[in-house]
Amino acid sequence: DGVGGGGDGVGGGGDGVGGGGPHVGIGAHTDYEALTLMHQSAEGLELRDVSGRWAVAPVRPDAFVVILGDVLERMTNGVLRATPHRVPLDGAGGGERYSIIRFCALAAHTRIAPMEEFVTPESPALYSATTMEEHLRVTVENLLAGRGAWDSETDASATATYDHAAARSRDEL
Repeated sequence: DGVGGGGDGVGGGGDGVGGGGPHVGIGAHTDYEALTLMHQSAEGLELRDVSGRWAVAPVRPDAFVVILGDVLERMTNGVLRATPHRVPLDGAGGGERYSIIRFCALAAHTRIAPMEEFVTPESPALYSATTMEEHLRVTVENLLAGRGAWDSETDASATATYDHAAARSRDEL
C-alpha cells in the first residue's frame, strides 16, 4: 500500500477525508488493481464502511483480508465499490506490525469498462473505458504530480472514478 510520498503516503492530507482522524501513516485510498489479499501480524489496517465509519480490520492468523479495488468497481459499474482503507501510524499500538500483500491486477492490454450486465437504461455506464496499463500509468502520474488518491471534496476515491476518456480528450486538444 505504500505508494506515493510526502509522509502520509498515498492519500495525502492527514486522514484523506477532511481531517479530524488519527495521524495516518498511509492516507485513505483505494487500491488500483482488481483486488488485494492482505495478511497482517497486528492491528493497523482500517477499512471504511459504506456509512463512512472507519473500522479496524481483524487480525486472524489463518485468514486474509480481501480488499476490492478500482478495477472491480469500474467493471461492475459501481455495484461493487472499491474499499477505502488507511493505516494509522499508531495502528499497532506502537509495536511491530508486518503485512503480506498481494495485489491482483489484469493483463496490461485488458479493457476495463462497465460490463454489459451492469449497464441498463436505468443505470447507464458511470465509468469511462480504459485499459489496465492506462489506469495504472495515469494513477501513478497523478500521484507523482501531487494529486492524491482520495478526493476529499467528493469523499470518494479519485483513482476509481477517474475519467480516462475526458483526460484523453484534453490531451488531444
